[in-house]
Amino acid sequence: MKKHLLILTGTLAVTAIVLLLGARVNHHFNQVPGTHSYGLADGVPLPPPTQPPPQLLVADGVPLPPPTQPPPQFNTTLTADGVPLPPPTQPPPKLAQV
Repeated sequence: MKKHLLILTGTLAVTAIVLLLGARVNHHFNQVPGTHSYGLADGVPLPPPTQPPPQLLVADGVPLPPPTQPPPQFNTTLTADGVPLPPPTQPPPKLAQV
């Protein structure tokens, strides 16, 4: 029984010491503002902000061929294969209405 009481007393003593040290380490958070107290945080600082990547339009696949230039215009008559069109018809004469 004495051994259990000794372990319990030792545990409570160590806990009290740890809590008192923790209060002493974090005492700067309880200072009055204006006394140059700075809030410090434990841990790893955040990485610097990243810039968004430039907006480039990229497509996967085969690129399009270069644009073709239209053929040069010569003063020649263009012909087509096939049956020729019938000759144009003349409009019928207008008759006088009496």
